[in-house]
Amino acid sequence: MCEVCGYRRRTQTLTVETGLLAATWAAVLDDPDDIAAVTAGVRASLEADIKHTQREFLDSVQPGELDTEPAGAASVLAFAALQTVEAALSDYRSNALGRLGRTEEAEAEARRAYKTEQGRRWFRHNPNGADAIAAATKAADTARERAAEYLLTTRLKQLREQTAARTEQAPAVPWTDRLPELAARPLHTDTAGAVIA
Repeated sequence: MCEVCGYRRRTQTLTVETGLLAATWAAVLDDPDDIAAVTAGVRASLEADIKHTQREFLDSVQPGELDTEPAGAASVLAFAALQTVEAALSDYRSNALGRLGRTEEAEAEARRAYKTEQGRRWFRHNPNGADAIAAATKAADTARERAAEYLLTTRLKQLREQTAARTEQAPAVPWTDRLPELAARPLHTDTAGAVIA
């Protein structure tokens, strides 16, 4: 695989992952149409960001500079697309964790951790003291973050399983049925030799 193809494949994979991250909090997880709408919106947003980044790069080079090495230019543009999606993936992950940290499940876990920490033996004499409240707040924040991580992991797993199930439902059709006009064409001897070699 060439460098450009590698960048493009990685960009495609991360684009799908970014869409799933957004779907963990923005979509109804049992509704494939809602999930598809969210992931399509993320894809469109990322494609616009990629075009903007690539346009900025193209505007920054001297006219004709890219004509001397088109393969290098394609590689730089593909790498710019990959970097754009990587940055967006990080932002979407942070956003998903923040939103999942405000769910009822995460808040309930934070409340339990707060009460547990405040009720520890060394804080029983003054559960509302500054030390007790600081420790309880820290424990609640940690519990909230862990709950958000757990919810994110669980929801991503569910989304991936649903995606895999939908992919498996479509039966594979042989290429001879999909492209009969190409299957019927004979190979030239030069081409056949290249394929065998």
